[in-house]
Amino acid sequence: MHEMMDFQLWKQRREEVMREVELNRLAKRVRATHKRRAGRISALVWETKRHAGRLLKFLTALRNAG
Repeated sequence: MHEMMDFQLWKQRREEVMREVELNRLAKRVRATHKRRAGRISALVWETKRHAGRLLKFLTALRNAG
């Protein structure tokens, strides 16, 4: 009788651990995706600001020349 109880407890504990492992994997995947997106967005913002700055510099030079 006790052997069956022990086996059931062991099986239940194993299922809990497997669920926890899967949740940890999903959380890690979400964090990695978020980091990649943040990196891409910051690079895009930097490039946009760089081009806007070059355009403003060009327009200022045109205004000063004319």
